[in-house]
Amino acid sequence: MEVYPPQLPQRLLLLGAATLTASALHTADLVDLCGRTWPADGLLLRSHSASRRFYFVAPDTDCGLWVRAAAPGDRIRLQFRFFLVYSLAPPSVPPALNASAPLPADPCAPGSYLQLYEGPPGTPRPLGAPLCGLTIPAPVTTSGDLLGLRLVTRGRQPRVDFVGEVTSFRLGSCGGYFLCRNGRCIPPSLVCDRWGMDNCGDGSDQASWPPANCRAPSPEPSQEGNTDDGASQTLTSSPALPSSGPLGTAAERSPPAHWDPARQGVALEGTES
Repeated sequence: MEVYPPQLPQRLLLLGAATLTASALHTADLVDLCGRTWPADGLLLRSHSASRRFYFVAPDTDCGLWVRAAAPGDRIRLQFRFFLVYSLAPPSVPPALNASAPLPADPCAPGSYLQLYEGPPGTPRPLGAPLCGLTIPAPVTTSGDLLGLRLVTRGRQPRVDFVGEVTSFRLGSCGGYFLCRNGRCIPPSLVCDRWGMDNCGDGSDQASWPPANCRAPSPEPSQEGNTDDGASQTLTSSPALPSSGPLGTAAERSPPAHWDPARQGVALEGTES
């Protein structure tokens, strides 16, 4: 695992220099893949290997990952299962109420955040505002075949833990892809996957009736593994992104003082174009 000092978003320009060869459905831990590009049909993406057991707490982390769709012309959809990104920063003094006052430029300041981008890496474009807090964000869909994720920890005592499902898909003619009930087309390797991931977004790729004809899925992957789920993989380090030492996950999981499970809702997905 690697730590990088905070940089401007243009840091993502360098991430295409290293590629991790993968296919079908894999698990990956973001903080283990800083500066990499991961091509895959689908991906169960965790913030770190101890997700759902310990927070990721390494301060001053700036870690980026690009995910590439299964084929040129495909798009990528990211749906979070669980999301918690914030810092135990001292409370700020609220400004005086003023309806004409502009909103802050950084809604997550001074805490940690996750920023999503779409490619190409040479000119990354932010996909919405930085993500932070305890509420599961709405699903995100790219317009091209690259999705970038940049995790930045700042402030006092960062707390990071998230799990997301990444799916390569296409619209229009499916060709050899599986046709979902909602009209999306996904790689056939994602149909009836062993973890029961809803890659279609409507459950049709995990249904027990035709055309999927799935059996019961296997349990979710162990929280004690790393990014290798048994498949042969080739990892190339990027010379442009030197290692600054290992990252740590030390804080035992416990809900923050303002934790409200009722607020941990899932927002509805917008219409795709």
